[in-house]
Amino acid sequence: MKYLPRPLLAALAVAAVLAAGCSRDPQVKARKYVASGDAYTAKQQPKQALIEYKRAVQAKPDWAEAHFKLAKAYDAQADPVNAYRAYARAGDLDPSNIEAQLQAGTLLLGAGEFEAARTRAELALKAAPESAPVHILLGNALAGLNETGKAITQIEQAIGLDPSYAPAWTALGAAQFLGGTRERAGDAFRKAVDLAPRSTDARLALANYQWASGDTTAAEQTLQSALTIDGKSPGVHRALALLYVSTRRAPQAEPHFNALSSEPGGQLALADYYAGLGNRERAMSVLRTVETGGDKTDARAARLRIAGIEYAAGRKVEAHQILDDLIREKPRNEETRIAKARMLLADGKADDAAVQAQEAVKLAAGSPAAQYALGLTAMARQDTVAAEQAFESVLKLNPRAGAARLQLARLQLARGETAGALHSAEEVARERPDDPEAAVLMARSLRAQGDLPRAERELAARISRKPESAPLHLEMGWLALQRNQIPAARSSFEQALRFGPASYDARVGLVTVDLVERNFDGARQRVAEWQQHSPDDARLKILQARVALASGSTGDAEQLLRGLVTSDPSQLDAYDLLGRIAMSQGQLNRALTDYQALAQRSKRPAGPLTLVAMIHEARGDHNAARQQYERVLADDPRAGVAANNLAWIYAESGRLEEALKLAAVAQEQLKRPESEDTLGWVYYRKGLAQHAIASFERAVSKAPDNPVYHYHLGLAQLKDGNKVQGRAALKRALALKADFNGADEARKALAEKQ
Repeated sequence: MKYLPRPLLAALAVAAVLAAGCSRDPQVKARKYVASGDAYTAKQQPKQALIEYKRAVQAKPDWAEAHFKLAKAYDAQADPVNAYRAYARAGDLDPSNIEAQLQAGTLLLGAGEFEAARTRAELALKAAPESAPVHILLGNALAGLNETGKAITQIEQAIGLDPSYAPAWTALGAAQFLGGTRERAGDAFRKAVDLAPRSTDARLALANYQWASGDTTAAEQTLQSALTIDGKSPGVHRALALLYVSTRRAPQAEPHFNALSSEPGGQLALADYYAGLGNRERAMSVLRTVETGGDKTDARAARLRIAGIEYAAGRKVEAHQILDDLIREKPRNEETRIAKARMLLADGKADDAAVQAQEAVKLAAGSPAAQYALGLTAMARQDTVAAEQAFESVLKLNPRAGAARLQLARLQLARGETAGALHSAEEVARERPDDPEAAVLMARSLRAQGDLPRAERELAARISRKPESAPLHLEMGWLALQRNQIPAARSSFEQALRFGPASYDARVGLVTVDLVERNFDGARQRVAEWQQHSPDDARLKILQARVALASGSTGDAEQLLRGLVTSDPSQLDAYDLLGRIAMSQGQLNRALTDYQALAQRSKRPAGPLTLVAMIHEARGDHNAARQQYERVLADDPRAGVAANNLAWIYAESGRLEEALKLAAVAQEQLKRPESEDTLGWVYYRKGLAQHAIASFERAVSKAPDNPVYHYHLGLAQLKDGNKVQGRAALKRALALKADFNGADEARKALAEKQ
């Protein structure tokens, strides 16, 4: 064996130490990874480049350039969330990197985070006060914050720095558009195109302006001209695809979706397009290709979509199995949990759906989709408080989430807050003028306020644009029925059923028209025909019972409902109808039994328990009524009817402070004359006559034909020393009804003051 000379051994040892030292040097490692990432980028291998840049950042977390290159790699993968984080980190580490600041700010703008974008622009402005793009970013952020005056000033400053810079004119047009000066906005967009005739971005901005102004023909022409400049532009293809879909020319969108198929997420978008057309075979073909491809993230997304298609086709077991497999593979993936929650909701399993939605929120509390799913499950479980909180969380995360705003409007309308519901529906309708749901909710709110002419105008305008919308025709039917326009109501319900053959609400509408016309035989025959196709549909059995009740066949109705609750104890509407039948017949004990059974089977028993308490009151058992109302409020402190009725009981027993608190809850929740009257009565009993007068006046204004409210108002005015107005109110009460509950006391009060 040969031995190496000692000097050579020493040299090798030193070299080894140096090599080891170099391999442990974070800067050296980071540069090596960045160089590798750059090589992959040059070869157009973005996924491999992304991996290398991630390694560089891990090796040297404070190296701005590595974060910047990582951000660009995320951008190339259409991952705006991670791209923003990397751009923001690069800008924080190196404030002089204007491009990083601009890109971070631009991504914030796209996400609607205008205040954060403004902060990012102001940081960039300190480093580059003469940069036109930075001024534009700040202007766009200000425009998003509705500070359009400041925004225009800022953008005009950018134009002053570089009048030939086309994006500055585009930004000015956007700000002017938001500020309401649409003609000047159009001039600015066209100026941008003139300055940069080869810029697809300038033409896209002009097309968006034309589209928003309602000129879709001009928008299409502008986009087609952009396509002649750059036939591969993803932005132009995306805009044309959306334009054709939104203008009901979906077949023309196909080549544009195909053109996008090579872009990140493009295959999934193509599958969604085919699914939207109802072409499930083509959609499944594309999804199967993605599922077996090399991108694991896209493969999971494809399997999620496949589950949805399977479920829609009636293969529910297979659909649930796909989702269960995905959850087992990645239990901490919130998207799968959300899909599972929605599927369980569709199955009618609200409690199981809530478990999945709650898990999704735990995994991603900042996900609007997770919060929205939680809100839907809460609504299905009749937990309106939790539903409202969830939908409000959605709007905090994404103020433009129209679906959540509509759900909140529905909750407001159910509580009787018609003004708030109308405002919410109008906001969504402005943002989504062709959304039938927004139009329907707006019309319902207008109907609740009594503005029937405007409700009709709003519906008619949208039906002219979307004549095949079943929800619009359905709402028009209820409007016509409210106006006692029976033939028009029938026609609208028939149209709704034509375009939505499975619409239960449209069926109810037609049967209601039959009952209004007292065509009981026609109603029975109609329901029987539907039952031939769906013999096990519990809703049709309940509808059959309603027809029997309306025609006077109470015994038949009761027999139907008893049979239904025996075979399916979950049918809460059947219990409710049985209770109403018993009460109408004066059989309070039987009604009590039915509502107690309903409460036991309800997920949220506040409603039936309130009815139980009311029956106890009708029987004169105020102690039992009080206990039931207290039980309801312990479960739901915002239960308005229970709070209102318990406030009366407390007031009559001298518990005035507790009564006042409950009356305030009832007033807030119900916003009805009954709750105003209750609050006034508590004030009256407390000796606060002026407060009582204000409450009674509100009750009278909401229900001017109710003699009791005038009577109470008169008592309070007399107590306050206002004899003239007090006597007038008492006389008005007696004129409305001579024998109302309290009429004798009113006459005594008038006699005492003469």
